Amino acid sequence: MKTQVSSLLVLAVLLAASTFSHAQEAAPVEKKVAALPRTLVLCLDGVGYDLVEEMYRRGELRHFRPPAPLINAFPSLTNPGLVEILAPLGAPPARGYEDYYFDPAGNRMRGGLLYRFSRRHFIGGTYRDLFHYHPNHIRMTLEYALPVVGPLVNGGITLRAIKKRFLQSKERVFFAYYDSSDYASHVHGKWLPRHLLRRIDRLAAELTRDPRHPVEVVVFSDHGNAHRRLRKAKLGKALQRAGFRLAGKLKDRRSVVLPKFGLVSVAVLYTQPGREMAAAEALRSVPGVDLVVYRHGGALEVLAATGAAFIERRAGPDGNWFRYETESGDPLQLAAILDRLRAEGRADADGFVHEGVWLRATAEHVYPDPLRRLWGAFEGLVEQPASVIVSLEDGYYAGSFWLDLVAVMRATHGNLGRAQSRGMVLSTTARVFAPLRGEQPEPLTGRDLLAHVHRLHDYALPIRPWQRSLFTWLPPVARGSIRRPLPDPAMPGD
Repeated sequence: MKTQVSSLLVLAVLLAASTFSHAQEAAPVEKKVAALPRTLVLCLDGVGYDLVEEMYRRGELRHFRPPAPLINAFPSLTNPGLVEILAPLGAPPARGYEDYYFDPAGNRMRGGLLYRFSRRHFIGGTYRDLFHYHPNHIRMTLEYALPVVGPLVNGGITLRAIKKRFLQSKERVFFAYYDSSDYASHVHGKWLPRHLLRRIDRLAAELTRDPRHPVEVVVFSDHGNAHRRLRKAKLGKALQRAGFRLAGKLKDRRSVVLPKFGLVSVAVLYTQPGREMAAAEALRSVPGVDLVVYRHGGALEVLAATGAAFIERRAGPDGNWFRYETESGDPLQLAAILDRLRAEGRADADGFVHEGVWLRATAEHVYPDPLRRLWGAFEGLVEQPASVIVSLEDGYYAGSFWLDLVAVMRATHGNLGRAQSRGMVLSTTARVFAPLRGEQPEPLTGRDLLAHVHRLHDYALPIRPWQRSLFTWLPPVARGSIRRPLPDPAMPGD
């Protein structure tokens, strides 16, 4: 009897196993679908390509692929830079080149320190609203009151907040802004930005560790910084010697408004119409002044101590064409490049050259992509474009008297030069911002950055409308405009 029971039990187990096996074979096989990666896009304020490239060569950024330079808007300040980058998402022009600015319509200065304490004014209705995460505006402002520890403490708090908000979010592409890196460069030189970048490298390692939840991290910056000893350019005294009177509003032909924001290597001036040339002439030979630019009819005039030139633009169906003509000397150092382009047949009969050709020819120039960037400084990036813009030499700065009393400057930005104009792009994946094998990478500009991110992803970037989210729509022109070889455009009229 026991033998029969044992046999029945064994038979029952075998039948059950057989039934389970057949059921498994009969069950439909579900395909495993790989999870699409989420992307953290992190904007760093004021981190230049040269610093990041040096860190990468030293092995300090172990979780990123090689960096690429990013040519940003002029002046090389945060407001123009991010307005240009975020323009495909509907970012409005900035109210001023910086947040303390002159309003010609109201004939008064606006913004300033107290303005930054109001989220409604500082963030609401500006390009800052397009970030999924933006640091607390009060903490950002108070960071300047603690030059030594402010960027270190706020930088750590901000990174932890970005990680938390990214992990909590369901956004496929999460856009965050990180401000501490810029002030760290201003007051600490290179060592603190390097420390903050190493922390970002560790954050990238933490986020990309789990293959079940793939994450890509893209990091870019809005401008660079030039790290060197700095001296103040005495612009106000030169204007006064020329008969101008510095004021907070334009009262008469002698009035000139010189907003003093930050401690940067650029200055913007506002004069009565017709007084631009006189102000520019008063400043062109001041020690520390590299270039002075102002609108002259339908063109821009560029002045330097050694010469003068004109920039003209012609719009075409394939983009803008620019002509550079020297009056004396060669202030932008483009004469040799222009001769080569003419010899190669890249200029039309009137001497205009397509903006894409200028970009390729000047990407590594002392002034990267200068014609388009100078033109953009007077058109489209700010609501109140200046009458005159002064680009200072590396090693000089202008700006706030009060900030000058409390801050020892070790780096600055704002001018047209290469170190300050070139931000950077980093990515944790090989396919982002890396040229194909054997190919030279196309120069990357701020205005094309988001289109490039969009084109190189296998999924559409989700964008919500203004003040709700980011990335649901990119214009078709922007969507495909990046990282394909720039064509040799037909001449106007061909």
